[in-house]
Amino acid sequence: MVMADGKLIGIDWGTSTFRAVLMDGSGAVLARTASADGLLSVRDGAFEAVLARAIAPWETGGRLPIIASGMVTSRTGWVETPYLACPAGPADLARALKHLETPAGRHIAFVTGLSFRGPDGEPDVMRGEETQIAGLGSAGLGSAGLGLAGTRLVVMPGTHSKWVHVVDGRILGFRTAMTGDVFAAMKDNTVLKLTTGKSVDAPEAFAAAVRAGAGAAGAGLLGKLFRLRAGSLMGDFPAEETAERLSGLLIGAEIAEGRSFAPDSPTGILIVGGEALAARYAAAFSALGIGSEAAPADAAFAGQFSIARAANLV
Repeated sequence: MVMADGKLIGIDWGTSTFRAVLMDGSGAVLARTASADGLLSVRDGAFEAVLARAIAPWETGGRLPIIASGMVTSRTGWVETPYLACPAGPADLARALKHLETPAGRHIAFVTGLSFRGPDGEPDVMRGEETQIAGLGSAGLGSAGLGLAGTRLVVMPGTHSKWVHVVDGRILGFRTAMTGDVFAAMKDNTVLKLTTGKSVDAPEAFAAAVRAGAGAAGAGLLGKLFRLRAGSLMGDFPAEETAERLSGLLIGAEIAEGRSFAPDSPTGILIVGGEALAARYAAAFSALGIGSEAAPADAAFAGQFSIARAANLV
């Protein structure tokens, strides 16, 4: 394949990172680029200038349609889009695209985020993850694509982990856990920092903490957290294990809550995320005797292609 085969440019633009790919008419990735040009680094609204520098090699033969997702559609992004209420799938996201014709003649379609209110009426939101879900069963992932027929429970670990209830490829609902944020805050800004040494790999300690965190359906987390401090002071474990135990406690509690979100899921939990985090969550599920599988890479771009095709952009 050559650059001339390019039919669509996909942009995954987050707060701190920028990723882009050139795709052909089947959704296969021909070329890619990435940088630290996240939204926070863009000065004076010069979004198109950043975009132009990144994709210049792909525009030598003329403009291509562009589809963008992620925090680029947030209040601090390029074009703010309203949240689309669940349930929603690729076709719904295609109908909700926000189209922009730039001064330089680029046509950009922005994928909006999703909102959800649970039975208790409490709200939740996502931006970017909906596009990854849209790509999980896409042909754009080639032979690695996953069938999303029936009910699936998907976890998307990160600073703000998402637990997503998917039925036949459509997102019925989701909930967010601030696990990564809480881990960083607890480790660096509470009394735990006084007994936290330089972290070392401690898989057994991590697994034990996962089980403790998930115990009693995740209840009692506040007390369990302080017992990390007491356990270190009493010599129950070395300070170098504290971070792993903290991570395990938080992830265990997250799993206990998140798994109850879609208890009718008949298959293993699907993990969508970076390699390191996906491996950590897989280890946590294993410690609890829960089946899981990791999604292939490039789900976001496969999702963009699926949405673009539904919108007749390619």
